[in-house]
Amino acid sequence: MKTLSTETRIVQTDQGDIVFTFERKKIKNINLRIRHNGNVYVSAPKSVPKNVVDSFVISRCDYIKNAVESFAVNDIQKPEMQYVSGENVTFLGKNLRIKIVKDSNEYVNYDGIYIFIHVKRPDYYNRKKNLLNNWLNDQCNIIFDKTMREVHQKFVSYGVNYPQLKLRNMTSRWGSCLPYKGVITLNKRLIEAPKNCIEYVVYHEFCHFVHPNHSKHFYSLLQVMLPDWKESKQLLEKSVIL
Repeated sequence: MKTLSTETRIVQTDQGDIVFTFERKKIKNINLRIRHNGNVYVSAPKSVPKNVVDSFVISRCDYIKNAVESFAVNDIQKPEMQYVSGENVTFLGKNLRIKIVKDSNEYVNYDGIYIFIHVKRPDYYNRKKNLLNNWLNDQCNIIFDKTMREVHQKFVSYGVNYPQLKLRNMTSRWGSCLPYKGVITLNKRLIEAPKNCIEYVVYHEFCHFVHPNHSKHFYSLLQVMLPDWKESKQLLEKSVIL
């Protein structure tokens, strides 16, 4: 998406001054993004006056304040993992406990409460990390593909072919799509979210194959396909902090 111009703006709100990066882009609506470091980004089409953008930011001041505070708390409370028994891993909306198992066969499995990392050397940090990450990647492929195939059935009548699934680590987006290439890319961290949140993101991306924008037609289709999408979106934003 091409950026037309960028500037830094400041607005005064009941929650104090908000400094944000304002970008003009070739888009339909005003978009708000808050990065993990607390920086606020707002993008808008060229036709939207700056005072309208400022009013939009002011109207979202409570949300911005809460999000920035959540990021700060999350950074404090989540030190780097050590991959030892007792640590938590968030998987499909649940906090699972790690158990390290000394075993001649190396693999990962879980029972709904624990994630078992079977490893020859329990003190080998990199091996435990790689085993868990590879398992999580496999789960992403399995669960995301299953969700996409289920959702795709509702879009067959719109002439949408089943797309290629790609996985990426993304810091500001849950998913993206390239309708003309037949590709949907999903954020790996979605595996931390409840299944209905994953489903919401997949529906969102599939709707772009019919309406490649965020127009009222896009949201009307999303509402028809997934009537409770707003609730799922709110749960996603609370459950997993990018």
